[in-house]
Amino acid sequence: MNDTAEITRASLLFGAVGVLYIGIGIPLLLGRVRPNSWYGSRTRKTLSDDRIWYAVNRVTGRAMMVTGIAVIAAAVVVFLIQGLITPNFAAAFPLVVLLVGVALMVINSVRAERRL
Repeated sequence: MNDTAEITRASLLFGAVGVLYIGIGIPLLLGRVRPNSWYGSRTRKTLSDDRIWYAVNRVTGRAMMVTGIAVIAAAVVVFLIQGLITPNFAAAFPLVVLLVGVALMVINSVRAERRL
């Protein structure tokens, strides 16, 4: 497989990850996910009080959506400049964007939980 095909595949994969993050974030942002043991920001505090659950998960959902948009943007950039980059960069750049977004999501969720 040539570099262009690998870079296109990385772009499509990370674009799909971005769409998935947006899709998972929307119900959290809209308060449509009840407290549960598998989806959302699940801590002792959020699971102990519905008010806290919904408030923290609105923050988490918004951060997931922003992360998804950033990952899609990174994937588009990678696709557009594919003639100038290596396949390793094509995978690393959106991955770093994703990891930074997840880290910021966790930080924002913890801050929101501590405020309540």
